[in-house]
Amino acid sequence: MSTAAPLRVIQISDFHLKTQPGSRLWGVDVDASLNAVLERIQTRHPQPDFVLATGDLVGDDPEAYDRVRQVLEPLKTPVYCLPGNHDFPAIMSRMLRDGRVRRERHVVAGGWQFVLLDSSFPGVPDGHLAYGELTLLDTVLAIHPELHTMVCLHHNPVPSQTPWLDTMTVSNGDALLAVLDRYPQVRAVVWGHIHAEFADLRNSVHLLAAPATCVQFKPRTPEPQVDDQPPGYRWFELHADGALQTGVERIEPVVRSNGLTRRISA
Repeated sequence: MSTAAPLRVIQISDFHLKTQPGSRLWGVDVDASLNAVLERIQTRHPQPDFVLATGDLVGDDPEAYDRVRQVLEPLKTPVYCLPGNHDFPAIMSRMLRDGRVRRERHVVAGGWQFVLLDSSFPGVPDGHLAYGELTLLDTVLAIHPELHTMVCLHHNPVPSQTPWLDTMTVSNGDALLAVLDRYPQVRAVVWGHIHAEFADLRNSVHLLAAPATCVQFKPRTPEPQVDDQPPGYRWFELHADGALQTGVERIEPVVRSNGLTRRISA
């Protein structure tokens, strides 16, 4: 492993923000939970090199991107965004075009490159990678064989072992994997969407999902069920020699009793 300082990256996903604060998703206040996650990041992983925001930044509300920027700006680090099935890619591109919080497609840093793909498909929750997305990926991998690569998208390209969610995977995930198989510099594929953590390995490529910043879904259930796991994020330490370290950090869970709310230790 290289002795140089690793690239430190945070992945957050699935905010589901609305124009007005205080909206709820499956009973969870999406603003309060996101703010708690951001506070945890600033406490446990201050000053990352940048943050990846992997989709569903808004909850079917195209006017909420201003709030996305306002909430994320205090991190004081670049936040690179991509769209999910509850987002509006064209509006996201326009409203998060400049500044610290922005939609991005390709980032190079610390001997690594990050390819941010759009797996959303208009009008449906399912994922799909259009020809242009796969071409973008193929092109940057061909141009930069010397750069270790992390591929980022919203939908899971492989089954998550949760049957109801796996009806909404990337429909042409095999095409994505076929591209990856041609390039040995690919180190990881990361996504959100499943509102849970996930980790697997395929041909030495890490397959990783981050928990949502709001409600968590219980894995391996045939029907949607809310998990009692608290919201969280995924952290990465990426080394110049291609080594990768990662983990999931969660906020302290909230317990409600007799109308009162208190926090307990994680």
